[in-house]
Amino acid sequence: MKKLIFILIILPLTLHQCREQPVYPDVPLIDYESFYLYISVNSLEQEVLTGKLNFSFTDGDGNVGFEPWPDSIAAGMPDTQRYNLFLHLHDYQDGEFKEITGEDGGILKYNIPYLDKQPLSGTVSVTIEYPIIRYDTIFYTFYLYDREFNRSNTDTTDVQILSGIELNAD
Repeated sequence: MKKLIFILIILPLTLHQCREQPVYPDVPLIDYESFYLYISVNSLEQEVLTGKLNFSFTDGDGNVGFEPWPDSIAAGMPDTQRYNLFLHLHDYQDGEFKEITGEDGGILKYNIPYLDKQPLSGTVSVTIEYPIIRYDTIFYTFYLYDREFNRSNTDTTDVQILSGIELNAD
């Protein structure tokens, strides 16, 4: 009887330890899931066009995300040390898609919070507000960096048509 109880206790523990952890590369890998638009109301009670980007990611050594930097330190740091998620806007102009420059608001920079779990996988959702619709037909390319400054692959959203969307200007 004691042997049976011992086996019943040891067997589940052994099986639990045999479950393999997934193996991911140490360089982050992102996978686009969705990008959609909707109209929301901001804190000033104004309608704004809002985009929601969702993507999944993996990182084998689990070093995604930065801890927040004090503004006094962050001001002098390069963007790749302050931010770890970059979105590049592309707009349809003169019969082709053109990348919009950072000076024209075409590069969005975000900071994924500090994560530390090996291996790491998850989903990220990014909200983008468009208080003024400046472009007609857009898509984004995006990528992220881990704390060792390994750059992920670049992925691309679906094309979104903004023309014809009217916001209440009240």
